[in-house]
Amino acid sequence: MKAFPPLKPDSEDMLHLDALRIVGALMIVVFHFNRYINLDGRWQLVDDMVKGFSLVVDLFFLISGYVMAAVYTGRLHSWSRYGTFLKKRVARLGPLHWATMLVFVGVWAAGVMGWGGDVDPKRYDISCIAPNILFVHAWHVCHSQTWNFASWAISAEMGLYLALPLLFWITARGRVVTALVAVASFVLLLLNPDGDMPFHQWTWNFGVLRAVPGFLLGMLAFQLRAPLGRLPLARFWMWGLLAAFLVASALRIERTLLLLLVYAIGLAGVAADAAGSQGGISRRLAPWAQLSFSLYLLHPIALKMGINWVGVAAWGLNGDLLRLWVLFWVLALIPAAYLSLVLFERPARDWISGLGKRRTLSHGEREGPAA
Repeated sequence: MKAFPPLKPDSEDMLHLDALRIVGALMIVVFHFNRYINLDGRWQLVDDMVKGFSLVVDLFFLISGYVMAAVYTGRLHSWSRYGTFLKKRVARLGPLHWATMLVFVGVWAAGVMGWGGDVDPKRYDISCIAPNILFVHAWHVCHSQTWNFASWAISAEMGLYLALPLLFWITARGRVVTALVAVASFVLLLLNPDGDMPFHQWTWNFGVLRAVPGFLLGMLAFQLRAPLGRLPLARFWMWGLLAAFLVASALRIERTLLLLLVYAIGLAGVAADAAGSQGGISRRLAPWAQLSFSLYLLHPIALKMGINWVGVAAWGLNGDLLRLWVLFWVLALIPAAYLSLVLFERPARDWISGLGKRRTLSHGEREGPAA
């Protein structure tokens, strides 16, 4: 087995969705790095465009709903299978989430010791360590985005995984019921009483509810994949809608309309995959989707240490030099994400997945890795 295996997509059936995953992950990285891109006011158009990139998280929720429906429909029919499913989800999401949280605990500890760390009581809330460990920190049990601030989306995903039997019960009622529930969840959240913050900006404050419409829409898309696959030139629609999203973001179109555009991008991606026409761009990008989760959780560390501490605080970079330093970290995160995936996440995932499994070995048989 190669120490550094090549990246490969998990499936040949979702190459367009995989392409959207890696593009979306990079867009989220740029969104969070943007605070250091336009400090001198010379890149205002880029700044306006990038502010809309936060909605790409909702594209991830849609893709996740589609993938869960594609892989697990009809399979979670017992408590033991449900337990195995949750164990695999924890094995996939937990190790890097917990590890990056520990990095930020170290940042806070350095600040407490006076070694130049950060002691912001809202970000580094000791009372929210346990909710982070248990994946519930996007369920309105904390009072801000804490520790690895990007991990609220992981908490939201885990909430939906816990609710997956209920969601499958809804989808089993048919396409019409699934569509009605998805639309109803969207409308109810849109009419939420918190007028100062629309639901598509929720993170720690019920980010788990924010994920529901997109996740259900992804499950509905799985049910509708056959008619969606008849959309002519679907892959061109997908990339065209992504380009339209960039333009609409730059024009500062109302965010709810941008969110609907994000959902449309995801549906076009489903249509492109259902059509079976795998374009060259998507096929080349799809393997890199293996790094999307790693990029998502690692980039706050690069933001804090690489850009903030080194680039701004230590070196005093500004203007174009700072923008080049930001670009360096966007690119440097790619090999860092690969090393994280291969050397840490996969071994940790295999170890957690193998916990509690019985291995019965025949005479002379050597124990191999867990399945």
